[in-house]
Amino acid sequence: MEVPPLTPDEYDLASRALLQDYLLQASPEQRHIYVARRNYDDSPELLAWLAERSELDRATALMMYWSLGAAWFSQYAADGDVPAHEHDAHAIVRRIEQRYIEGFYAGRALAFDPGNWPGPSMGDHPGLVVRRAVPDAMLVAVAGEQACDPFAEAVDAAFDDGLPLALAAQLHDMVAAVQPDRGPALGDAVAGDIDIWAEVMPPTLSPLATAADPGWPVLETFLRQASPQQCHQLALFADTSALSDALQWLLDQPTLAASSALALYWNLGASWHVPFATIEDVPESHRYTAAVLRRIEQRLADGGYADHGLGFDLARSRPRFPACWPGREVRRAIPDPMWQPRPGQIVDESDEVDFITGLPEDIAEALANARG
Repeated sequence: MEVPPLTPDEYDLASRALLQDYLLQASPEQRHIYVARRNYDDSPELLAWLAERSELDRATALMMYWSLGAAWFSQYAADGDVPAHEHDAHAIVRRIEQRYIEGFYAGRALAFDPGNWPGPSMGDHPGLVVRRAVPDAMLVAVAGEQACDPFAEAVDAAFDDGLPLALAAQLHDMVAAVQPDRGPALGDAVAGDIDIWAEVMPPTLSPLATAADPGWPVLETFLRQASPQQCHQLALFADTSALSDALQWLLDQPTLAASSALALYWNLGASWHVPFATIEDVPESHRYTAAVLRRIEQRLADGGYADHGLGFDLARSRPRFPACWPGREVRRAIPDPMWQPRPGQIVDESDEVDFITGLPEDIAEALANARG
């Protein structure tokens, strides 16, 4: 059924009502899948609404808490220290924390361990100065009656963006009614100027620590024999917190395709750094990453990477982090060459690549086993 044209405000209201109706009748497992697989940069009002439902399973509430950036927010001592663009997510995190500790969430069906899942956790920001510690209660695993893996292959086949396929298609049609000429974005949706999969928090890299990583031999063996396309997939989809060393190793290789370096540049959140004129101006938590971004700029300008016939185009392969972050003052503009498309083969998302890590599934499994 064709959806009539919608204004952005009409879309927000209609899509929220559609999702609320679904979540009200959804099973605990369906709500858990939605929270795990939806986009955390879209409709914070919907998550705030869900966080106020006492029937929400404790496991799902705890997963939402960590997914919204609880570890990241530990750097802020007071609410007034939180940047404006993080206010919505921070408020939901604090509300869940309060409700969770009070015993507000009644559901006990599902299990969840915040220290043993592929999403955000307390160890994601090792260089972060903790000024407001996460309460102990939020670190303890929930021993529910059953496990629910929202990243299982069966979920991939039956859900899209955390929603049953029919409902996802209905929402897709509504998005298209707002922006009918939207382009492909690594399989993700775009509504107007909002990239629905854009990450809430800018990614970070950490100083090299290969000697302390029991999974590094697995990664190094793979990286040394990986094809240019596999390296490019890693640059497009890698979880920077889990693969910081691997990504920096790639960036040091003269055999890395220039398009792969450019893809990683955008996926590291280059647009977030434009308000900072110098590296010293960047917040301490992101200063190391800022230096890496500057090195990518310089090396691309110097022709320090290979070609391999690979291309990159922001119009087709939109990064997970916004290329244009609304409302941020520009004190150091992104150099013009970084915006220019690079000719060559555009590498699309592969079914053989692990959704979370960007690694081939067998390598991702071997890495998880090595790291315990």
